[in-house]
Amino acid sequence: MITSSHQDARAANLLSRVSEDVSLLRQDIGNLVSHTAHQTVAGGAREFAENARTRIAAGKEYSAEQLRALGEQIKQHPAAWLGGAAAVGLISAGAYLLFRGESGSAHSQAS
Repeated sequence: MITSSHQDARAANLLSRVSEDVSLLRQDIGNLVSHTAHQTVAGGAREFAENARTRIAAGKEYSAEQLRALGEQIKQHPAAWLGGAAAVGLISAGAYLLFRGESGSAHSQAS
């Protein structure tokens, strides 16, 4: 039969080993959290920021390209722009005269 003092020594030894294991586990968890905070999260944020910078630069380049193309279209076809403006003016004047004539005749008939 095992004596009480032997059981106490064995229990104390097991308790000491468990305490040491828990201490090492806490240290490992602390290292893992520290590594995650400093490496993984920071790396993800850097990647996200780089992606955003790339997309902004691409958008800026696309906008500049579209403005240049619009400028070229305006330069290439000034006669078309003037012709279009003249056509819009004539249509507007015709509509004005048509509606003015209708409202004038309706007004004179009411009198």
